[in-house]
Amino acid sequence: MRSFANSAVSNTSAFAPAIFAAIIAIIVVWVATNWRLERSLADERSVVAGELATISSRLQTNLNSNVKLLQGLAAGITVNPAMDQNAFSKLAAQILQPDSQLRSFAAAPGMVVKWVYPERGNEKVIGLDYRTNEKQRDSAMLARNTHNIVLTGPVELVQGGTAFVVRCPVYINDGTSQVFWGLLSGVIDISKLYQDSGLGSTDLEIAISAVPDPNLPKQVFLGGLETFSKQPVAASVDMTYGRWTLVAVPAGGWGQNNGIATFEIFASLLALCVVAPIVWVGLLTKSRQRTIEKLRLHKKKLVRARQRLEYLSLHDALTGLPNRRFVDQMISQPRRPGPKDCLILIHIDLDRFKEINDTKGHIGGDAVLQTTASRLAGLTGPNDVAARIGGDEFIFASWSDNPGSKANELAQQIVATLQQSLFIDGSECLVGASVGVAWENERADVRDLGQLLQSADLALYEAKKTGRGRAVLFTEELRSAAIRSKELADEFNNALDRDELVAFFQPQFNANTLDIAGVETLARWNHPIRGLLGPDKFLGVAESLGRSGDMDRLILQKALFEMARWDALGMHIPRVSVNISARRLAEPNLLAELSALPLARGRLCFELLETISFDDLQPVLNQIIPAVKELGIEIEIDDFGTGHASIVSLLRFEPRRLKIDREIIKPIVTSPSQRRLVSSIIEIGRSQNIDIVAEGVETMEHAKILRDLGCHLLQGYALARPMTSKHLIEFCRTKDVGFAQAG
Repeated sequence: MRSFANSAVSNTSAFAPAIFAAIIAIIVVWVATNWRLERSLADERSVVAGELATISSRLQTNLNSNVKLLQGLAAGITVNPAMDQNAFSKLAAQILQPDSQLRSFAAAPGMVVKWVYPERGNEKVIGLDYRTNEKQRDSAMLARNTHNIVLTGPVELVQGGTAFVVRCPVYINDGTSQVFWGLLSGVIDISKLYQDSGLGSTDLEIAISAVPDPNLPKQVFLGGLETFSKQPVAASVDMTYGRWTLVAVPAGGWGQNNGIATFEIFASLLALCVVAPIVWVGLLTKSRQRTIEKLRLHKKKLVRARQRLEYLSLHDALTGLPNRRFVDQMISQPRRPGPKDCLILIHIDLDRFKEINDTKGHIGGDAVLQTTASRLAGLTGPNDVAARIGGDEFIFASWSDNPGSKANELAQQIVATLQQSLFIDGSECLVGASVGVAWENERADVRDLGQLLQSADLALYEAKKTGRGRAVLFTEELRSAAIRSKELADEFNNALDRDELVAFFQPQFNANTLDIAGVETLARWNHPIRGLLGPDKFLGVAESLGRSGDMDRLILQKALFEMARWDALGMHIPRVSVNISARRLAEPNLLAELSALPLARGRLCFELLETISFDDLQPVLNQIIPAVKELGIEIEIDDFGTGHASIVSLLRFEPRRLKIDREIIKPIVTSPSQRRLVSSIIEIGRSQNIDIVAEGVETMEHAKILRDLGCHLLQGYALARPMTSKHLIEFCRTKDVGFAQAG
């Protein structure tokens, strides 16, 4: 507003003389134009009034002439009221003049038409009773009752057409008094009347009404009602038998030929000759100011552009929320609302965003992100910030002097808000979110604030790991666990390089003979400090590092080495099973590596976990599994019953064996329903020529029940625990000796 005011003042000062001269010129032109317009309009109205007066005078003269002729015919009837049609026709023919507007007469003794002239064309009128004809009764009775001549019209005639009708009451002397004889009517030709009165040859727009101020269209019988609203010139036709009001305006309206446009042009040119030199001086004065103003505007545009770029660099284009750079600046340069306020950071990750993005496309994913942003923005207070830091991750920042209580409250509000359903393309979708929360325990410096986001990340990771759709508050235990996990990951990387992973072997026994039918190879980590670690301690680390494939390759090499060693010692181990991960199956060089190994057909088996997503890996498995079988490697499904794969999808790969998970085997001793479940699985295996391996055989009672149910192979602590190759050799020798002693 200030710059606009300055600009206005600058323009006014530069063109003040020109503006003043222009105002004077405009006033002069306006006054002269109005004076000229008023004079012209007065002259025009005078001309129209004169022409209208002539027309009204002619109209009145013609009407009176027609009435006089009718009165003459009425006088003839008074002299001979008993005349017949021939006498009436002769009399009417003498009275009717060629230049008259009258075109016919009708005599109605006793109010019923008896004689007409001319007879030809008016036959329908004879016998017309004015007392019963609704259209003509009122005017006929008015003439009779008032003893005056009555002019009506335009009237629809019985013989056809419309015309003005003049009715004259006729009275005869019976010797003592005047007696009403009847009515004499004369029909006036409307077109001839208007033409003879000059209405047909004028350029005026004329309207005629029988009332002074008509307000209904039917009250105007010539022209239109709207003419009365155009400031017309008025005149009247006064007759003893009525009065007509005439109004007229020029056909094109007032002021069409007043020459005002030409006058205004000349007046404007004269004013321009006065103002133009002054304006030229103002332009010269303004030239320098304009150049300065352009420079000023250019500078403002640069400032706005820089501000816009800065805004875009700090905000997300899709949701309009602040972005990761904004959050980093906020953390590095905190502005505390109050001296005791501590920063609260809530890290948010949408739970089912990928599913919606995959099924609904990017448009559906964008809709989810925009709705999430809107809901988070709705939770922000005066000092709160909601930001999108990338993908489906958001940050909610707040300040409070009681951060613990407020952080928990905010986290629960966010989880509840984002659990509400939303609609995409008319279908309801549930997204949900996991939330990690961290806050300052006390006033912290910049370095601690930078660590705060990492703390929120750790809490978020824990929330997603423990089931999603929940909020987890950061604790030092989480940090310690994260540090241990990081250390374990570093150590595992080194363990692969240092060959610290060792292979353990757990025998599998024939259910009927308890002979060793094979061994399962299990990975163990011989940690230099923590000792021997089971797979539950490092499998997740291997997967997160992307090195599960390297681990599988190493264990396979060790298993094949030990199998060659056993063969050299004369031990008969029919088969070695090795677990293989999804990452290893997807490696492009897998078949090339397996082809180079010295494999004996039927002695190596790959165990696939049922928990591997068979649907996600379906294209890969369709290619890899048949190729692996061609190399003589058998396929076995491990942990059957713990995943979500259908039996149809599992059997599609025609595995050699199914291993029933230990959690299904454990209750069979006490649960008949569980025994029936195991029996059903065994029957399915037999129908498909698939051997069944039971894991988790903890007691010999388990072994007996499974044998009776028809299970093929047994594996569990009741028969043998996982052991090193050395211990396996000793176990086999001891078992052989025991069998020999038993005979």
